[in-house]
Amino acid sequence: MITDAVLEQARNDLEHRVAALNDVQFENAVRLNFSFEEIRAGFRRGAINAQIRPLLREGIGSTAIYRLTVNNQAGANSLRDAFVGYEPQDGHKLARNNDVNDSTAVYVGSSQKIGQRLQQHLYTCARGTYALKMHLWCPVAVNSIAVEIAVVRGNIQAAVIQDIEDALWRSSRPMFGKIGPR
Repeated sequence: MITDAVLEQARNDLEHRVAALNDVQFENAVRLNFSFEEIRAGFRRGAINAQIRPLLREGIGSTAIYRLTVNNQAGANSLRDAFVGYEPQDGHKLARNNDVNDSTAVYVGSSQKIGQRLQQHLYTCARGTYALKMHLWCPVAVNSIAVEIAVVRGNIQAAVIQDIEDALWRSSRPMFGKIGPR
């Protein structure tokens, strides 16, 4: 079953992926900050997209890799404690707790609809959607979440984008979410 020819094909496939990875280019990363107070208060429909659109311009519909971080370790600790203490109601599915205690990274992901995805993380969304839904459990603290967004230039294979996202996930060690595709 696993022959030398199969292994050679796997090597060739990986070499092609490395070549594709070397060709990936990104727009300059943009950064937005949202206070815990803003997150607790909630966002009107489209408000996050309205903040992102002028920063990303024509890249708004392109695939983007993003990272959410807290401004300091004390804020990260209060955020993690609030998440652990929250009991989801009505079947709300939240992101996975990674039991990371010494990181300010909150979440790493990618999306073609970055404004909508950030709305799901910072505010709320359908009960069954895998997201942070921070509006439901964000602590009362004077801290903020930084959102960094890097838009991918061109049409890059999803597997290559996933490789980059996974590398960022491993180096960031986020408190919530999971590595790999859905």
